[in-house]
Amino acid sequence: MKKIVIIYPRQNQSEQQQATDRYECHKWAVSQTGFDPTQLAGGPPDDPRGQKRADYSRAMSACLEGRGYTVR
Repeated sequence: MKKIVIIYPRQNQSEQQQATDRYECHKWAVSQTGFDPTQLAGGPPDDPRGQKRADYSRAMSACLEGRGYTVR
């Protein structure tokens, strides 16, 4: 089952800033985990897709929280 992530700006970030932060955090999370959920083959074939997805989600959440968002 796919988990839905909801992001709330805590510091009144504009919609443009939210879009920029999401994109930059996505790029960072991909670089940290080797998993890109926007690609069909998002990770190395020897790693379970579920673990890579979980690692990506944790990295994305950590990045966004560091930029002043609440992630649920």
